[in-house]
Amino acid sequence: MHGAGEGRTVRLIKPFVAWLERRFANSAWFFRLYSLPYHRLVSRELKLAAVSRIDTVLSVGCGALPFTAVLAHRLSRARVIAVDIDPVAAARAAALIRRLGLSESITVVTGDAATAVLPTATVALVALQAAPKDDIWHNLRRSLDPTQGRAVFRLPRRGLEIEYGRFSNETAVVGRARHRMPTFDESVLCVPHALGAVS
Repeated sequence: MHGAGEGRTVRLIKPFVAWLERRFANSAWFFRLYSLPYHRLVSRELKLAAVSRIDTVLSVGCGALPFTAVLAHRLSRARVIAVDIDPVAAARAAALIRRLGLSESITVVTGDAATAVLPTATVALVALQAAPKDDIWHNLRRSLDPTQGRAVFRLPRRGLEIEYGRFSNETAVVGRARHRMPTFDESVLCVPHALGAVS
């Protein structure tokens, strides 16, 4: 259970992180520093979803510093499409991808992953802040390969669902990876074929 003071602190995290990412979106050194804690985490997620160079990966909720998209490509050599609902964040992410020399391997698009028609992919990596998670999962099932597709969702620590959104599709979960991050402690692997065909 989280106290009132802790709740206020959590409510400050999301806007502070968004500001931080926008403020330093032009800085390659900050990007390297910022992505360090995520290296092993993304590696675990890629292993969980068995991502390889033949996959096309959607990085949902990439933000202005698309470290998950970059790490996913660098660690697996897969083609990556980074998606963000915020056009300013997406533009800054695309500019950073260009500065890193990764435009041939990573594309950035603007769109609401809960409602937009998303590019076809075999894997989706869904950021913690991407919500509503159930709607995103339903929409992803239309873009992911119906037999080989899989999605990894970062889920908030208990008590933080009000800030980051709840994921209620437990019947689709086929695997988990544990983490030690301040706001989330696990990623879950979901497969669309666990639920049958999409209507």
